[in-house]
Amino acid sequence: MLNGITLAIVMILILLTAGFVLTVLISAFLVPLFKTPRDVLEEIVTIMDLTKNDVLVDLGSGDGRLILQAYEQSRCKCFGYDISPMMMIHANTNKNLTFPFTKDIVFQPEDIFKVSLKDATKIYCYLEPKSLDILKTKLKEFVEKKGEIFSYKYPIEGLKNGKEIILSNDVPLYIYRG
Repeated sequence: MLNGITLAIVMILILLTAGFVLTVLISAFLVPLFKTPRDVLEEIVTIMDLTKNDVLVDLGSGDGRLILQAYEQSRCKCFGYDISPMMMIHANTNKNLTFPFTKDIVFQPEDIFKVSLKDATKIYCYLEPKSLDILKTKLKEFVEKKGEIFSYKYPIEGLKNGKEIILSNDVPLYIYRG
């Protein structure tokens, strides 16, 4: 007969396994898993020129590495959204280990195509062109309201006022400002 602690451990292992399987399926069939390289995180955040008054949204934030770097450099409010529950567990674990007492960093498992951007001042994304194309209308409206978008590696077709900066790893960062 299983006691309560053993049962809880078994349930946690089952949920973690299910989350891992779900993450693998999502990555394989819906959205590929991209990670912003660690060697350019500080450079990207410096280019973003974040202040304490900014609200940064990372669409497809994965393990949260860019959000944590942004918060470390600016202490602005940061929101990371990703469809993968495992990535959000990973991101929240990193947040709690790095900045355990802040409420200015939020990671949530949400569909990036449905996330509200109304409070954001800056958006970062490292998404493949198909996802950027689906988000294009929403991102265009955001830029028109004087927001700034930073897209690693891939341009957002159809957005005006774009600028390309080549980072130290020879990969472009596309910047769109209203």
